[in-house]
Amino acid sequence: MADQILEVGTETVPAPIFGEHIDRAGARADACDMKLLEFESVSLAVDEFGDKSAPPVLLIAGATQSMDWWTPDFCERLAAEGLYVIRYDQRDTGASTASPPGRPAYEGIDLANDPIRILDALGVDAAHLVGLSMGGGIAQYLGVTAPQRVRTLTLIESSPMGGDPGELPPPDSSLTAAENELPVVNNWNDASTVIDYRVEAERPYRGSFGFDEDRIRAIATIEFGRAKSIESSLLNHFLVAGETHADPSAVTMPTLVIHSDSDPLFPLPHGLALARMIPRATLLRVNGMGHEAPPPKMWDVVIPAIVDHVGRYRENDTSESPAPPKDENATRGVPTWLTETRTSYDVDASGYAEEVQGLLDVHPHLRAHLDVFAELVQRDGGGRVADVGCGPGYVTRYLHDAGVEAFGIDLSPAMITLAQRVYPDLHFEVGTMTSLDLAAHSVAGIVAFWSTIHIPDHTMAGVMKEFHRVLLPGGHVLVGFHVGDSIKHATNGYAGQPISVDTHLRQISTMSDWLREANFQVESESVFRPDDNVPGAIVLARRHR
Repeated sequence: MADQILEVGTETVPAPIFGEHIDRAGARADACDMKLLEFESVSLAVDEFGDKSAPPVLLIAGATQSMDWWTPDFCERLAAEGLYVIRYDQRDTGASTASPPGRPAYEGIDLANDPIRILDALGVDAAHLVGLSMGGGIAQYLGVTAPQRVRTLTLIESSPMGGDPGELPPPDSSLTAAENELPVVNNWNDASTVIDYRVEAERPYRGSFGFDEDRIRAIATIEFGRAKSIESSLLNHFLVAGETHADPSAVTMPTLVIHSDSDPLFPLPHGLALARMIPRATLLRVNGMGHEAPPPKMWDVVIPAIVDHVGRYRENDTSESPAPPKDENATRGVPTWLTETRTSYDVDASGYAEEVQGLLDVHPHLRAHLDVFAELVQRDGGGRVADVGCGPGYVTRYLHDAGVEAFGIDLSPAMITLAQRVYPDLHFEVGTMTSLDLAAHSVAGIVAFWSTIHIPDHTMAGVMKEFHRVLLPGGHVLVGFHVGDSIKHATNGYAGQPISVDTHLRQISTMSDWLREANFQVESESVFRPDDNVPGAIVLARRHR
């Protein structure tokens, strides 16, 4: 393979980021097919990766960024998973049409509709949109205004474009300080000066992973070499960025929200708000990433998440109205995730029961927490305790034997039938924790023993409010769950049958925050097997009186 080179004007500059030849367009000549799409008032540069008959994924960069920040190796990784990947230069970036600095010859609505122009030109009826920052805002806008052209959304380090997200935290104060310290650029045609400026402008947006200066410098070098006006690239988007609005709650298609806990521009609550507002959203909370396109060390997390999200909805929402429900439960307003979870446990009830048989016998730490919970309930006067998501009923039995008036609730009728057969002296009923068939203030305790793991993040706040509603003042809740920052999708049950269910891994702080927001006082937090790939955790909390 040829040496690493990049042509910038007539100069040849080292390009340390990519492992193969990079041509003047900033992409490996053997990997992509750049073209310039001509429209009435604008030319947009577009790159394509992968089989054009595969599910189309359109990458939308953030403000001031050319397509180069979606690096070719990132695009290739997606394409290798069976996707048709499209990246493009937004107006004023890369090889697309440039306006004079400070005088953009377009409005925000034009930026927002450019993806539709591209899809039209490429003959794509509908695509999966992946947007970063402002690109995520554009994706939200199109999800609301052109739902027939959007199959799914993936929103990375973005923020609600409208609606009522509540009060969101401002950018980190370090960003303003860093902007004031940026070097002055007197000559925007001087490669060395401008590239240094670009690197320093990106540095404050780093996350806790740190700043990969070599990588950022290489991208900035490519970007400078391709830009018609780098000064316009770095200025004009900010002059039109606030002109378009869309309420995320009006987004109807499945949405994956990817947000880092160390984004300095849009702190984590921005991502949480998106996941809460969009009805069919799933949150992937990641650690260490800044306000940036996912860096290589995050690709093993982010790329599989995007591929899985796209793969599950390859043909979704391509009509002018939302796709018709696939089952009668959906027509009654039951979310798809809930139907899939119920069906999966109905199919795999016996396999799951066999898997957890004897679990408490070999895990004294789990027994100890259940014992503490039972003691607290009895100390405060006793009363009924709901084992929510009881499965085959083994925790219900343990609590009953510990002196607690426990009964079980589960989403799966097959699980309830099994529990009733094994423990005929106990009470079990079919129900869901999202809408408990219990009167207000009617139970002294709730146990959710690894049962909230299938609840999407945007639904968890409602679950906690439901727990609060049915608990007596001072009542206790125990929540057990897997620790992590990802979503795992299972297609095979414990007994080998085909299923479809998501498992959400969460940090203790996330679960405790949900409890506190629902007016619970967190009493204790415990982690089990912290060195395992997937540790376990239990949070004990108490309803305020």
